[in-house]
Amino acid sequence: MIKQINNLIIGFTLIALGLISCESEKKLTRQDMVKNSVEEYLKSKMNDPASYEFVDLKLIDSVSYLDNVNYRIEYFEGQIKYEMNMIAAIAPYEKELPKIWEESKKAQTEELKTEIERSEKIISEIERLKLELGEKVNDIASYTYLYSFRGNNKMGAKVLNEYILQTDPAPNFGILNLAENEDKVTLNPNDFPGYKEMITKYFN
Repeated sequence: MIKQINNLIIGFTLIALGLISCESEKKLTRQDMVKNSVEEYLKSKMNDPASYEFVDLKLIDSVSYLDNVNYRIEYFEGQIKYEMNMIAAIAPYEKELPKIWEESKKAQTEELKTEIERSEKIISEIERLKLELGEKVNDIASYTYLYSFRGNNKMGAKVLNEYILQTDPAPNFGILNLAENEDKVTLNPNDFPGYKEMITKYFN
């Protein structure tokens, strides 16, 4: 009797291990999830969805929140430099112009100074958000892939299509952008937590 019970326990254990093993095998990889997302998206837009044939999906780049932080800081530093150069270019002519022009140039200078102050405040806020992120600043904000597939065009001929695909990070890997050319690629997808809310405050 004890032997039979032990055999039953061993049997159930093996079955449980088998089920766990099967579940592990069914677990989708990042590559699988991205492939599924883009296939679903593309098939809804194809002339002939039944003609779809997957060819390749290759990861070529990833962007971290820190990359996006640095990109935004560089952008606003560039704005400040441009506005300061504009002020320097206006300054020599302020007193040499007719009264009405002089006032116009002074108003333009004040406007540029206001823009500089705003950009400086934004940079300060970005630095604050970076500190708040802590180690999370190194997390991935987006992935970029080369994606290719075949499908029938409007003439019914099967052609190779190649795209640059940008996606969200884990866990969703949702499609952010599907571009045929590099000039259509988004430079800093997903920015970083808190940025959109902060920038809305300064531009609304």
